[in-house]
Amino acid sequence: MEIQIGVGLGPIQFGHQEEQITGHLGSPESREYIEFEDALGDGTKILGYNDDGLVFNFDSDDDFRLSTVAIREPGHTLFGEDLFGEPKLKVLTHLAQHIQEEPVEEDHSDNEAPEYRLVEYAEHGLFLWFDQEILVEIEVGYRFKNDEPVWPQESGRR
Repeated sequence: MEIQIGVGLGPIQFGHQEEQITGHLGSPESREYIEFEDALGDGTKILGYNDDGLVFNFDSDDDFRLSTVAIREPGHTLFGEDLFGEPKLKVLTHLAQHIQEEPVEEDHSDNEAPEYRLVEYAEHGLFLWFDQEILVEIEVGYRFKNDEPVWPQESGRR
């Protein structure tokens, strides 16, 4: 499926309810709820489609509407190209042709993953995770305007 920045993944759009996701993809392999620290019951519902490498998050802050999608397997395209498993230089060069935002890179390395880095395009809600300079996860979410979510139907994007 095509990853659409600020919109969603294929026919699945940010702002959709859980039932709309399962209507497209069937039942997930995993479901869990993670409570936010010190949030008095607020948290995130997570649907995992392990075979497809997809994870969908529904935050209580967003009335449990789809807020982010993580892509952890190949087979999904961004601006027409499947970038999963590609070197960082190739990924960033491809994205520079389509995104007019300077990415910010953060080091998330630890003993288990000594070369784990995040490259983020915050204005676009696009987060790229690299392990040893290879793209291992793409996370995409809705956009914000004046600190408020801009759902795809509200932004006029399709």
